[in-house]
Amino acid sequence: MPPLTALLDKPIRDPNGDEVARLHDLVVRIQTPDGDSIKPADVYPPVTGLVARLKGPRGSRDVYIPWEKVKSLGTRGAVLTTPAVNLQRFARREGEIVLRGGLFDRQVVDVEGRRVVRINDLDLNERNGVWRLMAVDVSASALLRRLGAGRLGDRVAAMLGREAGAKAPMIDWSMIIPVSEGGESEDGQVRLRVPRERMQVLHPVDLAKLLEQLTPQQGADLLEGIDDERAADTLEELEDERQAQILRAMDPERAADVLEEMEPDEATDALQGVSLEEMTDLLGRMDPEEAAEVQELLGYPEDSAGGIMTTDYISVPEWTTAGEVIAALRERNKEAAADEADPLPEAMAEIYVIAEDRPPRRPIVTRKGVQKVRSGALRAPLAATTAGTVSLEAEGRLLGHVDLRDLLLADPEARISEIMRPAECVAHALDNERDVAHLIADKDLVALPVVDEEGKMLGIVTVDDAIDVILPTAWKKRIPRMFR
Repeated sequence: MPPLTALLDKPIRDPNGDEVARLHDLVVRIQTPDGDSIKPADVYPPVTGLVARLKGPRGSRDVYIPWEKVKSLGTRGAVLTTPAVNLQRFARREGEIVLRGGLFDRQVVDVEGRRVVRINDLDLNERNGVWRLMAVDVSASALLRRLGAGRLGDRVAAMLGREAGAKAPMIDWSMIIPVSEGGESEDGQVRLRVPRERMQVLHPVDLAKLLEQLTPQQGADLLEGIDDERAADTLEELEDERQAQILRAMDPERAADVLEEMEPDEATDALQGVSLEEMTDLLGRMDPEEAAEVQELLGYPEDSAGGIMTTDYISVPEWTTAGEVIAALRERNKEAAADEADPLPEAMAEIYVIAEDRPPRRPIVTRKGVQKVRSGALRAPLAATTAGTVSLEAEGRLLGHVDLRDLLLADPEARISEIMRPAECVAHALDNERDVAHLIADKDLVALPVVDEEGKMLGIVTVDDAIDVILPTAWKKRIPRMFR
């Protein structure tokens, strides 16, 4: 596979062998004519033509030679099938890019290496008369070769333990995700569409590390290739300030959609880094119920228990049974899979028991038949039971909590209040965050309920929230998310 630099600036000859121009660049197609991304089987972009540089008394001119008029291409140059050359200036067409002018020095994401790299050269391959872009070379020796310092490149290779002239390891083009130029006018030239499957390979933690190496606009553009839920998971792995920077760089409608998918406390933290005007705009674009929940958390001081708590937890009335709660959880999961309710909390180590004298006679129904209760977000449907309906979002005075293990091992007919543990440790919304974090650490808790003066449950502070408060920033992201 010859590198692009071995092809560039070589002569272009007519059938008689006379030089008519110099090869300045290659054109490849990255999209079909209707603008769709190329098929996965055709992931390696085919060369569709040459950019020939003609020299004349008034200077040079770049013209386009379609691939149909190219008889051969190699390290000695190109040979045409016809002596005639169209003298009209080259203009890139929709769905095409030029390699030298469009990809050299471009930042890209190496999917396998989970890193951001810069393209120093490109490798091509010919099969059955079709040339394709196959791989990317990011080595220092490739850059030196491109700059005409080939001998120095051989010395660098020798220092790295490779033979002179040997190629550095290539990155397959199928494992490359192009990065935008960060808001510059690209006129489609360098904005490459990336198959979503390629983005899905990256875990949110890996994506977050990549975003930290890019500008906010580049990060926002990179997140365009994944769905809202995955983008939300990725932003949650970033520091609050970085979250806000990327949200500001996003299209406001997309930013609002991603905020809706974030944990309420994470969305609150992210919004605290934007201006009041931007915050108001984003909240106005969010689903009213989701926005109401975030606005409630925004009302607490940042350094308080209310400022770091989340309202994403499961609470049930005291009169229900263990079997009914399990049935309600299963129903919730089914409705979430159908996108008719929020999914169950990721960290659901405990279920909270709420004082409620009697079951409601009928549910409060909002859109899609989903119950609206705790200050707002899209919640689980009420599960019918012999006693009435079981809400997984019960509101009221906190009585205690049930570990999932105890719930699964309990007699299905046992009342939830009989297997719960009393709520011995609680926090209040205005308690200092560090006091709350140390209480969680001292008592070895997975979560600490937050209640008002009357004992009504407001939210929970999880162990990961406590770690965020206690640990220095540099250490937070080194810990798996389930523990922070």
